[in-house]
Amino acid sequence: MNVQRLGFLFDDRIHVETASIIGSLGSRLGPRASLAQVAMALAQLSAEQQLGDAEPGSTQPQSEGSRTLQAFLQVMDYLPVGVCVVDGNFQVRIFNRMACVLLDFPDSLFSSGLPLFRELLYFNAQRGEYGPGDPQALAEKIMDKARKMEPHHFERKRPDGRVLDIRGEPLPGGGFVTIWTDVTERAAAQEKLALRNRELEAAQQQLVQSEKLASIGQLAAGVAHEINNPIGYVHSNIGTLQTYIAELMQLLDAYEALPENPNVQALRQKIDVAYLREDIPSLIRESQEGITRVKKIVQDLKDFSRVDSSQEWQSADLHHGIDSTLNIVSNEIKYKADVVKQYGQLPPVECLPSQLSQVFMNLLVNAAHAMGAQRGCITIRTGTQDDEVWLEFEDNGSGISPELQTKIFDPFFTTKPVGKGTGLGLSLSYGIVQKHHGRITVRSEVGKGTVFRIVLPVAQALDTLSKETPHV
Repeated sequence: MNVQRLGFLFDDRIHVETASIIGSLGSRLGPRASLAQVAMALAQLSAEQQLGDAEPGSTQPQSEGSRTLQAFLQVMDYLPVGVCVVDGNFQVRIFNRMACVLLDFPDSLFSSGLPLFRELLYFNAQRGEYGPGDPQALAEKIMDKARKMEPHHFERKRPDGRVLDIRGEPLPGGGFVTIWTDVTERAAAQEKLALRNRELEAAQQQLVQSEKLASIGQLAAGVAHEINNPIGYVHSNIGTLQTYIAELMQLLDAYEALPENPNVQALRQKIDVAYLREDIPSLIRESQEGITRVKKIVQDLKDFSRVDSSQEWQSADLHHGIDSTLNIVSNEIKYKADVVKQYGQLPPVECLPSQLSQVFMNLLVNAAHAMGAQRGCITIRTGTQDDEVWLEFEDNGSGISPELQTKIFDPFFTTKPVGKGTGLGLSLSYGIVQKHHGRITVRSEVGKGTVFRIVLPVAQALDTLSKETPHV
């Protein structure tokens, strides 16, 4: 690039000459000419003008056409895009000012005129634009690609952060033309839009998952309600049956006190009355225990879903809520960890019991999932301090790294693989604790375990209780 060209001043004459050269190009090209066709026509026009100016014996000053062409080339320095035209010998013929700016080329590269294309590649390779390696070899590798130039269009991010839209086409007689456009702002906007789209897609998936969980919860609550009735009368009937069997045993005792009858004696030996006397109470007792356990699970399921509750603030026993939740998530924990309860004395706490049960469930399930191959331990502690109660859920699992501890309460953040977690549990837990005007914090060390601590006020402010409770 000629440095003098950069000092070119626009005036009316130049505008007229530029219009003339553009008109000349327009007469050679159609309305939909490609970039390569424009460059080719420009090169042909330049050759014609130079040939005319170099006629033997000519003493005429530079022709009007040459001045016009020079004016056009100078105007190209002020285009908002970078333009480079390379001929078949890989000599750079056009390299405007914007191309220098976008590619961060110093003026010293052009101090002796337009260089060979290989020199530009070598300069780039020396400053690491093409990655590590021998600059000469890297430049030659790019040259090989240039020799086989095909139409191309792509975006590239330069080391300085600038994003360039690059379009190139080969010239029919050899060489090529390339245009660079700065699309940094557009690329940033597209990346931001793509990020928002991914977040929206994730939010949609999580909302669908949340809706599924809500539907499953309603279904489970309905099943629990329906099971509760037959379980109730089965439990009642077993109690009555136990009474009846006791009375039958008394009658059997009375028969055995009568004088022995050979037929009765034979029947007694056949049905083994002694074994029945021992086994029937055991069967009744085990049946009662099983029915009581099922009834407890059903009741805990109802308490957890609160299908028969108006979701109003009420005083609740948090220990009962933890125990009910443990019963619900027993299958998630029993094969992975032992549960140790270190309960203190807690007063009734004004709260939304079912929502706190959801917090307990999230923390307990996460603790179980944090266990490794060896069986672990989950410790639950509770206590009071001033007008607040505190609860701690500690595990000796894998722990959470410091950089992740600041993100675990963010919506949709999860370290679990796809299909193993929604990324909503701790975020919802955080929201529920905040709604109770409480605090939830985490302490963790990788390889040693994690402690979640919840602090809640014993009583809520009157304005909180007067508001309608929103759904989480």
